[in-house]
Amino acid sequence: MSKDYYMNFSYNSIQRYSDVDVLSTQGRIGRKRYFVYSLVLPILVFWGIASVAALASFLPIENTTIFSVIIGIAIFAAIFMQVHLTIQRCHDFNKSRALAVLAVIPLANIVFALIPGTNGLNSYGEVPVPATRLFKTSFYALILLLIGLAVFAAIQLPNSEFISNLLAF
Repeated sequence: MSKDYYMNFSYNSIQRYSDVDVLSTQGRIGRKRYFVYSLVLPILVFWGIASVAALASFLPIENTTIFSVIIGIAIFAAIFMQVHLTIQRCHDFNKSRALAVLAVIPLANIVFALIPGTNGLNSYGEVPVPATRLFKTSFYALILLLIGLAVFAAIQLPNSEFISNLLAF
């Protein structure tokens, strides 16, 4: 066989991946990377901006207005990032961005993380970059943390004053 045959064969068999850009609605994002990003990044963005609001509360001007505006910006930024990530996740399983409206439902990112992506090229681009060992470890750690929180809540909630006060009404 000629050298050109091997070059063409190897060129066509190389897997290309799409880049992940968390501030874009273009491209695709894999399940594990989506789950980690959608739980960690909006929280970091919100608390980063909320920290600025806390610092602004020490200013000698009307604190409540500035604080409210900055917290509003923080909430908007967290929702903005969550919706962008969910749009990319919808693209991975070859659905339109309209489905990403569900991102505002609490814990909907768990459902989006369970849906498998399309193998190979689809209408929205190349296969997303595979999850690295760090993302896989973070994914499983977050799953264990959520399970632990759910078990803790299930054990503590029946003994809680909140539930007894709620039932008293």
